[in-house]
Amino acid sequence: MENYFESECIIVKYSKAVNTIIAIWKTPPLSEEFRTGMETMLRAMAHFKTGKIVADTVYMGAVHPDDQEWVASDWYSRAAEAGFSHNAIVVPADIFTEMSVEAILNRVENNVAAINYFPNVDEAIAWIGKF
Repeated sequence: MENYFESECIIVKYSKAVNTIIAIWKTPPLSEEFRTGMETMLRAMAHFKTGKIVADTVYMGAVHPDDQEWVASDWYSRAAEAGFSHNAIVVPADIFTEMSVEAILNRVENNVAAINYFPNVDEAIAWIGKF
């Protein structure tokens, strides 16, 4: 895998084998860090010409409601325009993070990406690699 971006909160990689962006949240981000990570995923999709993202949210923590709204009302439409097609989300046992992720997706109108949830990155990559 090729590293594309890394900060204290997130690593964004590219897997040529499955033509997929892999975003691994390392620690709960502040609002600005969260938005930077999400913007980085958009740039990575354009750079590698893929609409597939594996998002490991195990260590992300709960997303602030303002950031949930931003993803649903702003980021997601730009991602759709960039060709966002598949999203494999690794969710933790932590119910608050899972609820945060689901809250974002529930706010998105006309969800254009196929979305599936997984307990680990390997299963997420196996699923997304089928497309």
